[in-house]
Amino acid sequence: MKKFFQIILGISFLFLLVGCSSQETATFAQKAGSTELILVYTYDKKNDTVTKFKVEMKSSTENTRARKENEKLSGEIKKDGVVVSVTEKDGKIISTVEIDLTKYKLSEIKESNNVLLAGFLQSGFLIEDGDHVSFSKSKEDALKRGMTEQTK
Repeated sequence: MKKFFQIILGISFLFLLVGCSSQETATFAQKAGSTELILVYTYDKKNDTVTKFKVEMKSSTENTRARKENEKLSGEIKKDGVVVSVTEKDGKIISTVEIDLTKYKLSEIKESNNVLLAGFLQSGFLIEDGDHVSFSKSKEDALKRGMTEQTK
């Protein structure tokens, strides 16, 4: 009987944690010519803090110079919490960078010598609020840049 109550208590605690989660996802996109830029923010709504950030750029395979540059930049990022890929699908080069900001802190990105990571800060994709990225400020900047928020 004691084990039964422990199991029930464990399941109740799990439901409580899932119910209290304030994780949200927001996607922004912009198209210029044959290039499409997609930003995906996973954020804690309660704290206005971005926990994961994904950038996906789709461009024509005709631009082989861009592919080589993306592969070079992605090869330079070897950090826990950062996943980089360059693939080809349907005549498009798809370059993706995903950053888990719970593992790779904003202060580490600022100290990084990587041009790509520094570019996320300089471009306004990741707007800081202390050692965290503010979702509301990053969203505001994305919209000012002409990006549109994608709805589900």
